[in-house]
Amino acid sequence: MMSLILTLGFVLLMCLRVPVSMAIGLSTLLPLVLLDRNLVVIPQFMMEGVSSQALLALPFFILAGNLFNACGLSRRIWDFADALVGHIRGGLGHVMVIANMIFAGISGSALADAAGLGVMGIPAMEKRGHTRAYATALTLCSSVIGPMIPPSINLVIYGVIAQESIGRLFLAGVVPGIVIGFAMMGAVYVMAVTGRDVARPSPRQPALEVTRRLGTTSPALVLPVVVLVGISFGLLTPTEVGIFCAAYALLLNLAYREAGPRQLWRVLVDSFKSTVMIMYVIAVSTVAGWIYTYDGVAMALTDLIIAISSNPWVVLLLVNIVLLILGSILEPLPVMILTTPLFLPVVTALGVDPIQFGIVVSLNITIGIITPPMGIGLYVMMGITDIRFETLVVACIPFLFILVGCLMLFTYIPALSLWLPDLLMGARP
Repeated sequence: MMSLILTLGFVLLMCLRVPVSMAIGLSTLLPLVLLDRNLVVIPQFMMEGVSSQALLALPFFILAGNLFNACGLSRRIWDFADALVGHIRGGLGHVMVIANMIFAGISGSALADAAGLGVMGIPAMEKRGHTRAYATALTLCSSVIGPMIPPSINLVIYGVIAQESIGRLFLAGVVPGIVIGFAMMGAVYVMAVTGRDVARPSPRQPALEVTRRLGTTSPALVLPVVVLVGISFGLLTPTEVGIFCAAYALLLNLAYREAGPRQLWRVLVDSFKSTVMIMYVIAVSTVAGWIYTYDGVAMALTDLIIAISSNPWVVLLLVNIVLLILGSILEPLPVMILTTPLFLPVVTALGVDPIQFGIVVSLNITIGIITPPMGIGLYVMMGITDIRFETLVVACIPFLFILVGCLMLFTYIPALSLWLPDLLMGARP
């Protein structure tokens, strides 16, 4: 009963356009009062929710991503990707996807990738003949790779909630991130061949020029390698990886001298605000999670779904549908924080590996940023480019089909997520 009151209160507050973080917090008040609980438990639960040592990595990953944006690394990544694949049919569409794959190993955030590469890449694509709708949609949809390839903010939070190895989760995201990238490039090529995109490709660059641009981009390529090696061989903890990323980004800023003191201060302020927002959402969601646990929602949900079907394929399909719907109306982090404790016992009871499920959840909630009516990524891109909401949504549809297809692959082929962590860290019993 308390869970129903909490859920209805949350939905009502969202309909009244209360910010989601405040809506979660306020919706927990009435159930706690009805349970005759001393409200001092609210800050106690909130502190407990953010006291995990693994969460120490988050502010450093956020700071590193913002610092890399500030030092102009996105431009160097773009130039290298253009020299590498810009001559392929589809032109700068392939460049945008490759740039997102490289930048994913730096920022760990879809919105950071979309904004950082969109400001520079979309005008360049328009000049080459791509339509604004196509360029904006591709930028947004390919940014979904960001939370898959490590370091990933989503996977850090999932690891804390599920009490799973963040290092294993990071490794599990590598192959899915690459698969999504190649699938998006395939879509770009097909659209070019069939005449849906008529932009001209870039001239083929000689090997010497590709090598030169690789040299200017190599500082960006070092980071994912350090993350994977450090995590795989137990040399670095996730928090130490985050500290290294932030320190490395700061050194690059000092070396490139593209960001002055005022811009660096703005980076620190923005990183602080993002960290506070994420931590607050985690904190208030912990209170809501306790209420759901008190009411036995996880067990009831497990019984309900298994009563519908005990086939893991059917259960996973139902979970995916629910997550996709929730992702289209709520922000990604609250969806992950509120639903993971509910669905994880269901799928693990049917033999699904929690690491694989983490990849499925991360991709699910990230697809939500490009799904109307509340997809936050749609509004971010509308702020970057002058484009109508419905025009952008229509342009995203072909790429959405690709992303949902990839989601089904990772849902039903566990090896895509588990092969690399099992290879480098050993198979779990």
